[in-house]
Amino acid sequence: MNPNKLSRSFKLFYESPINVPAPYHLEAVFTFNQFDTDKPTIAIEIQYIDRSDFSREELIADGLVPDDSWTYEGELPLVWRDRLGAAFQEYVTGSCSPKDQEPFITLEANDTTPNVPLYLESQESLIQEFMQAMFEIDGRELPLYLGFQFKDRAGNWRKIEGEMSFASLSFTYLESEEGQKVFSNWEELQDLMNHVFIAEFSADKANQNCKSASLAVYPGDGLWYVAGHSLRKPSGNNYYFDELEEKLQFIF
Repeated sequence: MNPNKLSRSFKLFYESPINVPAPYHLEAVFTFNQFDTDKPTIAIEIQYIDRSDFSREELIADGLVPDDSWTYEGELPLVWRDRLGAAFQEYVTGSCSPKDQEPFITLEANDTTPNVPLYLESQESLIQEFMQAMFEIDGRELPLYLGFQFKDRAGNWRKIEGEMSFASLSFTYLESEEGQKVFSNWEELQDLMNHVFIAEFSADKANQNCKSASLAVYPGDGLWYVAGHSLRKPSGNNYYFDELEEKLQFIF
């Protein structure tokens, strides 16, 4: 894609895959202005399709806000300008004709020429993360609070807790012995999260506090899950817990 197109105002259109049902199905328009400057701005319009068919109580019970639309205007974080800009450079001229399980994604600059990503799945993940970031900035949602207990390479048990922020693309955590730290390699954090959340979580066996010296995860739901007990490895992955501990040792 011609980088000059990103120097002016342009729009990104997104719609969930057709097979994503209400109340999760949505359409969104992102309007970017002054994108290649130090003060880029963003205007967002999101419409949830057929969310009005559900009661307020049903939506809240599923962890969703009862509103069927959301708008936002403000500054675009520079970390997100850079991340999105790199992704947009890989768009090519063409039209988007997704399958039922694929999203609709199209970028249009002032000349109205449509540009589309080569790989819809990875771009959908990026857009979903961006929406989460803007929800955080607007105060609509809070950063994900996570905790880990693991044995480091020296054989010492470590316990850390902190906030995973999509807005800043970083994990700010507190460790009892070393105080507050920030880890900002988002790709490594994504890899860790992808690994953590393929495990099986048994809430009925989990606890609010982590008392034993064991590999454990606090995934943001108010409970600690201990490996081999309330935290179960994915079926067929016999090395899951070893791999999880190695990732934690590498990052922290």
